[in-house]
Amino acid sequence: MEASRFQLGCLHCSTHTIAQLVDEVRALLRDTSLRPRTILCVNAHIYNLACSDAALRQTLNEARIVAADGVSIIGAARLFGRRIPQRCNMTEAFRAFLQADDIRHNEGVLLGLTEEEARLAAANIECMSAHCRIVRCVSGYLSDAEYERILRSLPAVDFAFVGMGTPKTERVARIAAGACPQAIVWGIGGGTMKIFAGSMQEAPALMRRWGLQWLYRLYREPSRLWRRYLIGNFLFICRILVSALKRRRR
Repeated sequence: MEASRFQLGCLHCSTHTIAQLVDEVRALLRDTSLRPRTILCVNAHIYNLACSDAALRQTLNEARIVAADGVSIIGAARLFGRRIPQRCNMTEAFRAFLQADDIRHNEGVLLGLTEEEARLAAANIECMSAHCRIVRCVSGYLSDAEYERILRSLPAVDFAFVGMGTPKTERVARIAAGACPQAIVWGIGGGTMKIFAGSMQEAPALMRRWGLQWLYRLYREPSRLWRRYLIGNFLFICRILVSALKRRRR
C-alpha cells in the first residue's frame, strides 16, 4: 500500500490503476481484518475543497485508496516526482469491479440520490454483475444521524457504496466505516450513481479515454458547473504549483 501512495500537496494520493484498484478490492474481500477499508478519489474540485476543509482532508488522508480521478491529478503528480500510469475514474473502476468474473458473491448497501433513483441504479448494477447484490437503497438526503442508525442495522454487508457530492460522500463514508467496520466503503460518487440510475448521460467513449468527462459535463450543465471547472481548475493549478515549489525549496 505504501508504495502506491504519495503526498500531493495537502493530500495523500494513490497511483492505483483501475485493475490494481479492483485487485485491492479482491484482497479486502478475502481478508476482513485489513484496515483501513475505505476507497475514495481526488480530482481538481475535490482537492480545492480539501484545501479549506480540514474534516474532508482528514477523511481523504485516512482512506486506504485515494484514486487519481482526473487528468489534472496525473499531471500534477509529475511535479511531485511520481508517475501515475492510468487515470482511475471511479465510474469505470466500479464498472470493472461489477464485471469481474472472479469475485465472490457479495452484498452491499447503496447510499445516494433519491431512494427511487437509488433503486433504479441498484437494478442496473445487479443486471451488470453476477456477484454483487444490493440489499438496501438509502436516500442521499438524510442526516448524518440517520445514516449512522441505518448502517448500524446492516453490520454484515460487504460494501457501502456512497454516491453523493463532495464533501458529503466523504463524510458519509466516514460514518459507514465506523458503523460497518468490516465493510468496504467505496465512494463511487454521485455521477456514477446517476449514470447507473439513467438520470445522467455518460460522456462518449472517446472523451472518457482522453479524460474529458469534465468538458462533457460542462457542455451539458454550463450554468451549474462553469465555476467548478473554469475557475476551479485555474485555482487547482495555482495551488499545486505553490505546493511543488515549497517542496523543492525544502
